[in-house]
Amino acid sequence: MKFIAKTLEGLEQTLAEELTDLGAEDVTIIKRAVLFSGNIVMLYRANLMLRTCLRILVFVKEFIIASEDELYAEVKKIHWEDYFSLEETFAIDSVVSSEKFRHANYMSLKAKDAIVDRFREKYGSRPNVDTRDPALRINIHIRNTTVTLSLDSSGSSLHMRNYRKRVTEAPLNEVLAAGLVLLSGWDKMTMLIDPMCGSGTIICEAARIAANIPPQDPEREFGFKKWRNFDPVLYQMVVDEELAKVKTSELPKIKGYDISSKAIEYATVNVQTAKLSDYITLSEEDFFYQEGEENAFLLFNPPYDERLKEKDICDFYSHIGDKLKHAFPGCTAWILSGHIEAMKHVGLKPSKKYHLLNGSIPSLFARFDMYAGSKKQKWKDKYGDQQS
Repeated sequence: MKFIAKTLEGLEQTLAEELTDLGAEDVTIIKRAVLFSGNIVMLYRANLMLRTCLRILVFVKEFIIASEDELYAEVKKIHWEDYFSLEETFAIDSVVSSEKFRHANYMSLKAKDAIVDRFREKYGSRPNVDTRDPALRINIHIRNTTVTLSLDSSGSSLHMRNYRKRVTEAPLNEVLAAGLVLLSGWDKMTMLIDPMCGSGTIICEAARIAANIPPQDPEREFGFKKWRNFDPVLYQMVVDEELAKVKTSELPKIKGYDISSKAIEYATVNVQTAKLSDYITLSEEDFFYQEGEENAFLLFNPPYDERLKEKDICDFYSHIGDKLKHAFPGCTAWILSGHIEAMKHVGLKPSKKYHLLNGSIPSLFARFDMYAGSKKQKWKDKYGDQQS
C-alpha cells in the first residue's frame, strides 16, 4: 500500500524520520507531505503514533485529465463497491492547484456524480453523501492536469489530540508543538521548561514524547475504523504493542510557568485531561523574576501583541536574552517567534535556526546556548592557559 502523510511546512524531515523509525518503506519527502509504503499494520501504527502528521491518505490512483468529463470517466472506472456499500455514506474533498481547473467544488461534484452513477447503474440505487461524518472520505488533489485520488484514513485532523479543553489566545497547533520538541533534539533526560507556557501545549507534547505515550487516544474514531476491511483484532495488537512501550519511571522534570493565572488554570485542566499530572509541574511565575535554573532545556513561544510598537517588542525580546544570560547558565534555549525582527534583539547568536509556519505566520525557531561563564574561561578550564 502507498500512503501520503500530510504535515506542516518545515516539519517534512522530522515526519520522515518518525516514519523511518516506525519501519515505513520508500520514505520520500515532498512539500508539506511525506510519501511512504507499508501494509495495513503500518497504516494503523502511523495514525496512532505519528506526532508531526496531520492526516494519512491511502493512495488509490493517479491519472492525467484534459477536461472535467475525463475526471468523471476515470473516477467512474474505480470499483467503489469494494470500498463501501449502498447503505454507507461518502464525501469528497478536493484541492486544486491548476491553471486549467480552478474550481475545487465543481471537481468534487463531477467526482461525486461518477461514483453515484456507478452505483446506480450497478444496483439501481445510490449511496448518500455525508460531509460531516462519512464512512469513506475521498481526497482528490489536482496539480496542473495530474489527479491524485486517495482515501482519508485519519478522519478528523491528527493535530486534534482532544486533551485541550481550555486554550489561551493563539495557541500552538499540537503537531507544531510536537515538531518543536523533536526538532530541538531534546534528549528526554534533561529538565525541560516552558517559561511562557500558555495553555500548556508544548509541555504536554514533550511529556508524551519522553514517556513514549501515543499522541492519539486508541479509542479515537479514525477514518479507517469505518472501512469494510478494518481488522479490530489487528488494530488492538498494534495498540497493545505501543502501550507496552510507555515509560513510567526515569522521566525528566518538565515544568511550565506563565505570568497569567488564567493560562496556568487552563494548562492545569489540559494537563489533567491528558493524564500527564505525574509528569508536569505548573506554577504562576513571571519569567523575568524567576530565580532561573542551571543546565536545563528551555523551549518556548513568547507571546507578542501585533498592536504593540516595534520598539516595545524588540525591548521585550532584549529582556528575554538578558534573563537567559544571567539566570540560566549552562542552559539551552529554543525560541519560536513569528516576529523575525524582534528575534535579532535577543542579543545571542543562534547556533541553529529553522524556518517554520505557525498557522499562516512565517516563524523562526532558533537555538541559543548559555555558557556557565565566558567562552574564554571555558577554554582555559579545558585546555589551560597555553600560548600558541
